[in-house]
Formats: sequence, structure tokens, C-alpha cells
Amino acid sequence: MEWIVTMRYRSLVFLLLLGCLAVSPAVSAGNTLDTENTAVPVEDSDPSKWNFNLRPYFFLSGISGAVTVPPTIPLNSKFGDVLKHVKLGAFINFTAQKGQWGASGDFQYIDLYGEGSGLLDVSLDLKNVIGEVDVFYQPDTAPTLRFLAGVRSYSVNQIVTIEGMELPEVSTVVIDPILGAYGVWKLSDRWDFELRGDIGGFGVSSEFTYQMMALFHWDISDSLAIPFGYRVLGYQIKQDEILMDTRMAGMILGLDIRF
Repeated sequence: MEWIVTMRYRSLVFLLLLGCLAVSPAVSAGNTLDTENTAVPVEDSDPSKWNFNLRPYFFLSGISGAVTVPPTIPLNSKFGDVLKHVKLGAFINFTAQKGQWGASGDFQYIDLYGEGSGLLDVSLDLKNVIGEVDVFYQPDTAPTLRFLAGVRSYSVNQIVTIEGMELPEVSTVVIDPILGAYGVWKLSDRWDFELRGDIGGFGVSSEFTYQMMALFHWDISDSLAIPFGYRVLGYQIKQDEILMDTRMAGMILGLDIRF
């Protein structure tokens, strides 16, 4: 419980810092920031024009935390360990914005393998399908920032093996409300920086979920960019036969297609 409370406070502080970073430059610069070529759709001079961004990407994730079968199994598998078992996935994000309002969707399929870090010889195979739909708003006073609200669905299927004995497969689906914000800042003509944070769950479906992501974008052209950086996605779930407190963290590498 102490870890969960700590992560809640960290996520809230993260979102507050994100808001401060976005608002301060906008006010000091008299709202004249150049956001023309950010790697996500931004407000266009023509408010009737739609801006779209398609992002296929890889989430090169490891897994840490614990699941309770019982017993409670601590996990600590880095991406290098996961790669040995060919546990990758499919990921795609789509964003549309018109004026100050926009929407985005994200789909992830992750098949992760983790090994217990305790005394028992334990392994965990997690098959995750994560879908997210958000609506966001870009305020005039902070043109680099977007506030978002949405839902994230997490379908998890886990198979635990203890000392060579495979336990019965268990699965569940949680659908969580989420609140968050993200911002994009231009570093140079070809480089941008994106920062996002969100929290959710609130006991509605999962106990708590959070996400933090920091990306650099290398702009190849006005219509293409390569985003890369780091992402953390955490879940605490107590539902049906699932009791898990896990964190997926690792590098992101993708391609932004703007039109």
C-alpha cells in the first residue's frame, strides 16, 4: 500500500510540473511560441482544418512488481530477458485535432515473460491487450499543453509456472477512467520534446493505474518524424482471480506520419 500511495503522489506531482512547464513559457513569450512542426497535431491557423497523426511504434518493455497466486511472486525482468523469449507486441496510436479540441486512440498488444526473483523457481507469462480512447483540450493560455480525459481498457491473461508446474490460467478485463496532460515543446527546427502523464482507476475497475512518458522527436520532414524515449505503465488490480501490482517500463521507438 505504501508503494501505491507513493506512486499516486509522484504522478500528481508529475502532472503539476507538466502544467507549470507548459504555462510558464506561454505566458512569458506572450503566447508566441512556435508550435507549427510539433510531432503531434497542434492548433492550425485555420481552425476548420483537421490535423492527423498516425504513430506505429514499439514498446520495448520489461516487467517488474508482483502477482499473487498465492503465494506472492516478485518479478524483475528487463527487456533483455524478455527479448530472449521473443515477447514483443503490436502498438499503434492515432490522434486527430481540429482547433482546440481533439481525440486520440491507442492500441497495444504485449506478450511479456517474467521470472520470479524470490526463492522459488517461478515464471509468469502475461498477455496484455490495452486499448485507450481520450478527448483532449488545448487552452489558449498554454498552447504547448493539452489536458485529457478518457478510458483505458486492460485485458490481462496470466499463466504462472511454479517449480515446473503450470497453474490454471486466469484472466480479467478492467476499464478505467483516466485523467492527464501532455505537452510538446520545440527544441530546434528538427527536434521536439514530448512529455505525458496520466493517472486513473480510482477504484472504479482497477485499484490504480498510471502512465509516464518522455519522448524526443526527430523531424525528418513536415510529414514524418521518429519519436523515441521512455515509458512507464503501471497497474494495481484486485479483481476476480487476479491480484497483481506490476509495472511495464522500457524504450519506445516509432514513426510519426502527419497528414
